[in-house]
Amino acid sequence: MSNPQNESSGNRMNMTIGQQAENQAKFCQTRVANSEKYLGSLCEVMGSITRKTAHIRDKGDILAKLCKDYSDEENVSHSLKAGLRVCAENLSVIQDYRQTQIMRLESKVVRPISDYGNICKQIKIGVKRELEAVKREDKKKIELQKLRSKNPGNSHQISRAQSDVERAREDASIGSKHLEEQMVSFEKRRLHDIKTSMLDYFKIQLVFHAKAIEFYSKCFESMSMVDEERDLQEFQRKLSMARGVPDTEEISQALTSMTTTTNGYSDTLGSSDPYTSTYELTASDHRRVRISKTSTMYGDDEDDDEDDDYYDDDEYDLSTAR
Repeated sequence: MSNPQNESSGNRMNMTIGQQAENQAKFCQTRVANSEKYLGSLCEVMGSITRKTAHIRDKGDILAKLCKDYSDEENVSHSLKAGLRVCAENLSVIQDYRQTQIMRLESKVVRPISDYGNICKQIKIGVKRELEAVKREDKKKIELQKLRSKNPGNSHQISRAQSDVERAREDASIGSKHLEEQMVSFEKRRLHDIKTSMLDYFKIQLVFHAKAIEFYSKCFESMSMVDEERDLQEFQRKLSMARGVPDTEEISQALTSMTTTTNGYSDTLGSSDPYTSTYELTASDHRRVRISKTSTMYGDDEDDDEDDDYYDDDEYDLSTAR
C-alpha cells in the first residue's frame, strides 16, 4: 500500500525547478492577496471607529458646555445648579480622555495597519517578477526544443539557446530565493503587527472605559443628590414673590429675630415705642396692618426688598442634600 507522503515527495522530485518556483510564486500571490483583503478591511473598520469616537467627543464637548451654561443661568433650583456644574466638569474630563483615546488609536492601531497597503503592493510586484522569470525560462526551453528538432546540426545556435535557458533558470532561481526571503519577512512582520495592534486596541479601550466609569460615576452621584423637594419649595417661594405675595416664612423669621420674650411679655428690640407693625393673614391674601400711624416696621414710604433675595446667592452644597 503506497504512502501519500512518499507520493507527494516523489511528485515534488519530478517537478522541474521552474515548476517549483511557479508553485511557490502562486502560493505567495494567494497569501498576499488574502492579507491585503483582510488587513484593508481591518484598517477601514478601525479608521471608522476612530472617526466615530471623534464625533462622540465633539458631542460630549457640546453636552458639557450645555450643562455648564444651564448651571450658570439657573438661579432658583440651587441643588440642580450644583449637580449640573459637577456634571459639566466631569464630562469635560471624560472628553479629554476620549481625545487621548483617539490619538492612541490613530498612532498605535490605524497607522501600522494602513502601512500594509504599500507593503502588499511591493510583495505583489516581487511575485509578478518571479512569475515572469518562470515564464521566460519556459519560453527559452521551448525555443531550445524547437531548434533541436528543426536544425539538430546547428551546434552554435543550440549552444547559445542552451546558454539562454541556463541564464533564465538562474534568474528564476535567484528570484525564487529572494521572494521566499521577502515572504518570510512579510509574514513575520504581519503576525507581529496584527497581534500588537489588536492588543493596543483592547488596552486603549480598557484604559478609557475605566476612566470613563470613574467620572461618569461622579456625574451620576451629583445628579442623584439633587434635592427635588427643596428646589420645588424654592421655586414656589420665588413664584409667590413674583405675584407680589409676601413670604410668610421670611416674615416669621424677621419677627422672631427682632423680638425677645421676657417674663411672658413681648417687647420690640431697640425701641421704646409700645406700638409696632405686624401682619394679618386674611382669607384672600396677606395684608400689612398698621397699628401705629406714626411708624412702620419697614419705614414710612416703601418696603425693604433686601430679604426677597435672601436665597438668591445661596450656593447649594451637595454634601447637605438628602
